[in-house]
Parts: sequence; C-alpha cells; structure tokens
Amino acid sequence: MKDVSIHKLNLTLIINGVIVGAITGVFIEFFKYAINKISFYRDKLIHISIGNWYLIAFVFLLLIFISLVVGKMVKLEKSIGGSGIAVVKNYVANPSEINHIRRFVLKYIGSILVLSSGMTAGKVGPSAHFGAMVGLEIGQKRNLGKDYTILLVLSGIASGIASIFGAPLAGIMFVLEVITDDASENVLTVLLSGVASAYFVTSIFSGERALPIGQMNQLPFKYYYLIFVLIIISVLFSKLFNYIMLNTFYIMEKIPLKNEYLPVIPFVLTGVLYFVNENYVGFNLEFLMNLKNNDIISVILLYFVVKLFLTLMTFGSRVPGGLFFPVIFLGAVAGVLVFEIGTIFFAIDSVYIVNFIALGVVAFLTGVYKAPLTATVLLIELTGNFMNLFPVILVALFVQMGTDYLDVEPVHNLLVRYKHYFEKSSKVNK
Repeated sequence: MKDVSIHKLNLTLIINGVIVGAITGVFIEFFKYAINKISFYRDKLIHISIGNWYLIAFVFLLLIFISLVVGKMVKLEKSIGGSGIAVVKNYVANPSEINHIRRFVLKYIGSILVLSSGMTAGKVGPSAHFGAMVGLEIGQKRNLGKDYTILLVLSGIASGIASIFGAPLAGIMFVLEVITDDASENVLTVLLSGVASAYFVTSIFSGERALPIGQMNQLPFKYYYLIFVLIIISVLFSKLFNYIMLNTFYIMEKIPLKNEYLPVIPFVLTGVLYFVNENYVGFNLEFLMNLKNNDIISVILLYFVVKLFLTLMTFGSRVPGGLFFPVIFLGAVAGVLVFEIGTIFFAIDSVYIVNFIALGVVAFLTGVYKAPLTATVLLIELTGNFMNLFPVILVALFVQMGTDYLDVEPVHNLLVRYKHYFEKSSKVNK
C-alpha cells in the first residue's frame, strides 16, 4: 500500500510540476518578448532625439514618470523590489500567507518597465520569482497542502532559471544549492518535471538565451597563470561587493527622499547614458570584445566601474529586477579584462577570449552567490562543451576556497537579512 501511495504522489508531482513549468515558461517568453519590443522602440526614440532638445527633455520626463510608477508599485508591495531570489528563498524557509497574485502582477509589470528602460538589472531574479508565484498558485488551487505547495514553488523557481538561460540542469542545481538543501526523491521529481516542461515551452518560442557565450577552445596550460589572476580578482571582488552593496542600502536610506522616489536616481542616470554612450545601457559584451583602442585596459576598467555603480544604484533604490545577471555580467567583463592583460603583456591568442569570459562568469557566480556547482553546470550547458571542464572546476574550487577563507557571505543571504532590517525600520518609522 505504501508503494502505491508513493507512485500516486510521484505522478501527482510530475503532472503538477509539468503544469507549473509550462505556465512559467509561457509567462517568461512573453516577459522577454515585451522587454525586447519596448527596448526596440526605446532605441528608436533615443536615435531620433539626438540633437533635438525637446525630444531629449521628453525622454527624461518619460523616464521620471516610469520611475515614479515603479516606485508606487514597490510602495504597494515591498517584496517586488530588488531580486526575487532572496524573497523566494525566504518564503521556502518560512512559508506564510501572501497575496501572491498581486505580487506576481506588480513584479511582472514593474520588471518589464525597469528592464526595457535599459536599467542595470537582470531577468533571472524576477523569473525565479514568477515561477515561485505560479507554483504557489497551482498548489493552493489544487489544495495540495503546504508541503507539496512548497515543492511546486521549488519547481517554479527551477523552471524560471531554466527558461531564461535555456539551461534545465542549471535550474535544478540552483534550487538545490541556493534555495534548499533537500534533495529527496519528491524534490528531484518535481524539479525534473518542471524544468523539462519549461525548457520545452521555451524551445517552441524564441529559444533566446540570457547569456549566449559561444564555444570555448581548449586553453593551453601556458595560459593558466592568467586563470589565477582571475581567481584573485574574483575573490577580492566578492568580499568587496557584499560590503558596498549593504552600505549602498544604508546610504540611500539617508537620502532626503521618500523610498518611492528613490528609483528616479538610477532611471535618470540611465537616461544620461542614452546620450553619452549607449554601449553602457543594458548589457553589451560585444562592445568590449570588439574594442580596438590603445587604452583598452582603462576603457574596460571604466566600463566595469560604471556597470558596478549602476548595479548598486539600481538595487539601492529597490526597483524590481534581478541581481543574478548583473553579477555574472560583471564576471564576464572581468574575464575580458584579464584576457586583454594577457594579450598586451603575453600575446595570448584572440580565440581564447570566450574562455576567459566563461571563466569570469563562473568565478563571480561562485564568489558572490557561493554556488560553484550551479556555475559549473550553467557554463557547460551554455557552451555545450565538456572539454574545458578542468579550468572551470579549477576556478570554481579556488574561488570557493578563497571566499570561504575571507568569510564571504552569499549575497542572497545578505539580502534576506537586509530585507528584515528594512521591514523593521519601516515599522519603527511608522
């Protein structure tokens, strides 16, 4: 009798996991489509505005209006601000009654407005949040109970990651490494069914990947010393990032503006970049890969600092958007930097730039999120290449060891703690 109930339960989890994955995949495909479409018209507006002060003024007024709308949304539902990963991790650990439909709608619309404006925020965190809310809705509609509903929430999170990256195994690994340490049969069953369904839906539509890295070449051992340069940079950055991220929140709280008006700051800064250098808007890795400047190192360093600053301003203002992608993008930029150093001083062949971009992604994802297995699996799925597994594992291992030695806390844990602090301070202020 016990075996029969287990099989019935597994069948129920598989069916519901497939439903959660499919719905999540559809929502994320429309999410990506809306962002791409609005971004297209944004770029057209910017190009026709150049040299026309009336249109430039209109662009800034539009950005300010959008920022105020987003600020009002966050005021209505504080949990939609920032990356959704910390929120869903907190929910899985401490399930509570929430208005998940309102959360979903506000997060969905708010994230589209933020990302289509070219802000330095990513799709990954919101997508995990969307999937979690879909899982919560299905679990409650079908009266599956708290424990099984949490399983569907986990399935939704994995489906969201899989849909954005086109990497189902990375979605599963992310949930097991970052969200929960439960790798029981039921958890694996619902994760597998969810990501398989989401990946199938994504493949039917665009099949667009958040980070199309390309193929890596076999990196010769004579260039491995540059890998250790990247490891050192990544470990030190991970330690610094947590410190400046937390202090950015505290500093922005002291700005004499209501919290709902703080998004105006990063929106206006992004608007300035529209007309100063559009390569700094959003995430433009090809710009760096095609640089032919004599001062290439200083250009890359400036780009890194500007993107880091915009990331801090964006999350300090609590607008909806993910932190996951900005972090791995900064890792990719760091990889380009190390590669260019190797080119200038050691004449490294240009075909290996993809290798260093990929290793930079692994290094920063491992260091900031403390997720070496997710980073490794994600990279293998994005590149489709198992031949370069050794340097990938080497980077993940040594960055993990270095950040452990420096007591670097995973950024999602830091964000959960800050969320609690902010909610307490808000109650005091009331």
